[in-house]
Amino acid sequence: MIEFRGCGIVPGVTRALAVESDRDVPAEADAVVIGGGLLGCITALNLAERGVSVVLCEKGAVAGEASGRAAGLVEYELLSPIKMELIACSIDLWHAMPERVNGDIGYSGPGLVSLYREEEPAEFASAWLKDMRGQPGVDAHMITEKEIKALDAGLGSGWHGALHQANGAAIEPRLAAPAIARAARARGAVLLQSCAVRSIERHGGAVAGVITEKGSIKTANAVIAGGVWSPMLAAHLGLELPQMMIFAEQCSIEPVAGGPAISGMTPAGYYRREPDGGYMLAAAAGRIPLTLSIVKNIRKLMAASTDVDQDMRPALNLRTFFWDIRANRKRPADRVSVFEENRILQPEPIPGITDEAVAGMGQYIPAFAGCKVREVYTGSLMSTIDNLGVISPVGSIPGLYIGAGMLYGLTMSAAAGEALADMVTGEKPKFDITPYRYERFVDGSEFVFHP
Repeated sequence: MIEFRGCGIVPGVTRALAVESDRDVPAEADAVVIGGGLLGCITALNLAERGVSVVLCEKGAVAGEASGRAAGLVEYELLSPIKMELIACSIDLWHAMPERVNGDIGYSGPGLVSLYREEEPAEFASAWLKDMRGQPGVDAHMITEKEIKALDAGLGSGWHGALHQANGAAIEPRLAAPAIARAARARGAVLLQSCAVRSIERHGGAVAGVITEKGSIKTANAVIAGGVWSPMLAAHLGLELPQMMIFAEQCSIEPVAGGPAISGMTPAGYYRREPDGGYMLAAAAGRIPLTLSIVKNIRKLMAASTDVDQDMRPALNLRTFFWDIRANRKRPADRVSVFEENRILQPEPIPGITDEAVAGMGQYIPAFAGCKVREVYTGSLMSTIDNLGVISPVGSIPGLYIGAGMLYGLTMSAAAGEALADMVTGEKPKFDITPYRYERFVDGSEFVFHP
């Protein structure tokens, strides 16, 4: 059922900790990474650690959009087996990240828990776990109510059971990408914020440079890691990247006594302990604004099994629909770009969703009952239409690489960023990137939706 309220876009402000920028635009670099979210920052860090001269261009602020507004859970509950090799690599990298960047990313773990009040969801999780036997990175098991109490007294009682991801973790999105960006700069990367890339130049079909609002950079390698904006930049190169936005809302509550130390999920949604003792609370829900990409692929989406363990509802907002069409139109490089007109994309609030999530959390975890909300914020998740993502070179444009459309982008970004750096430097990624290749959207490959 299509909703006809919400899914508008409002002027945005960053939530993330500020990061110092470099002032001068280099005349050339070995690689330019476009997008200062987690994926872009991690890609730049990997390149800088290898001695590659890299420039990270961010149109607004580091982690100003999705990467600073994420739930902050490094997890894999109920995901498709095809994603587990990537996630296994990513989890190991996240556990090592605080020491690697020598900075505070708000890391908490290892361990996450998904709590079930009823028998049916617990049995579903148990069946999924059996199907995942032998998959890399799966360190999870079902636990009883007694074991839940022993794990964390703050989780309350009355649970039918839980899925304990022993190797899961939580990070603070406001801190993570900024800490990684600072580490990349310390290793030689150049960081340019409020510096939109207007276009990617080619010579003989291959990448030759990028044109930014502050000047041109000669380079043979460009990595598109722009989140919501990746399809728009790809479209300027004549590439179609079928991706959909998912608008979500979360809140931060003031510190409470006796709350759980371990982060996770209840039937009412996600929760994560914040560094000061407050908590992030969020419903497992979102709104999918209808865009031209969705309309063009509606037959594939309707014909596929697209079950996900979240309440995702399509919504029609005509302003957002036509904004997306305009944003995908290429403008001359000497004109102000759509990226400069929208430094930080922020969806409008979703009516009632936070009140419902907070009330529900209070029913399940005693410490959250009567809690005081101190901030409500929205953000846009991204997913390719097959819910898998792209981590890939583009065969038709040598020197161009894309990292985009991973719904569990925070979880996957550590390994995805490393793999993108591997591609740039000619090394073999640590996981099979074949499922994530860009060309599956244009070479007639069968459409398969991956939960």
